[in-house]
Amino acid sequence: MSERLVKRVNVVGRGSLSVILPKRWAEALGLKPGDRVNLIFDGSRVVLTPYGSEGAAEEMSIMVKVDKEEVALRKLTASYFEGVTRVKVRSDYDALVRLSERLRDVVPSFVLMGDPQSTVHEVVFTDVEASLPDLLRAFDSIVYRALEEIEEVGYPGPMYREFMRKYLHLLRTIKHSAAQGSLDTYEAVDLALALEYVKELIDVVSRLGRDRIEVDTELGQVLDSAKALVGAILVEDVESATAVADKVLQILDEIPCTTDACSSLKYLATRMSEIVLGRCIRSKACRCKYFFPKV
Repeated sequence: MSERLVKRVNVVGRGSLSVILPKRWAEALGLKPGDRVNLIFDGSRVVLTPYGSEGAAEEMSIMVKVDKEEVALRKLTASYFEGVTRVKVRSDYDALVRLSERLRDVVPSFVLMGDPQSTVHEVVFTDVEASLPDLLRAFDSIVYRALEEIEEVGYPGPMYREFMRKYLHLLRTIKHSAAQGSLDTYEAVDLALALEYVKELIDVVSRLGRDRIEVDTELGQVLDSAKALVGAILVEDVESATAVADKVLQILDEIPCTTDACSSLKYLATRMSEIVLGRCIRSKACRCKYFFPKV
């Protein structure tokens, strides 16, 4: 259960301010006088955590036994997603190599430390630290390239695999940032939902190519609208993104969908628009032309 207190900011020296932490909170965190803490500032709030607590997942030691390749793949993927760095794998060497080839389709980077003479090996996930805005900009570009690839050849190819690797990397980063307190909870939830909608958009376009569905006028308009929202939901500033979402919703309102594919894309575009508009409400709280028009 969370607690909330209003405290005064005190002056403790030239250029230094302090806020007194209630003793019961410090005891609940296991803090004693003289202990070090992490202070995280995200531009709008300060978060305090015990020093070193963010490394718990990375330091975790787990083992995955390979009885069935698909089950082992999901366990390794879950380990990566949870922020674990090193995973021991119990398997014969040939099965391990096959498993690693599949793992490379979903995990951006890892090192396989295997021994043909042993049945215990190790997978070390080696993500390079990157800022969330940089990851989102790179992901935005990959989404469009994956969509172009599918539309050109009719099925997912190398860019789709790259998309899946970046998609999982982003989800891991969002989860880790939210756990650290460096990413607002509302924003973390919105971004995770946005990634799911973007992934579903690509999957719907893949089914269009696989099932050889002709893209007629109404379907093309809805598809273009959904594509326009990808950048808005991932990288554009609130004002620009809201303008895109508002325009897209007006366009979608005029399109009568008569196929399942059109309805699916329209649903995704609508939900992505709602996330953008929700972000606008939080940011402006809310006095803007979209929610508080002048009479």
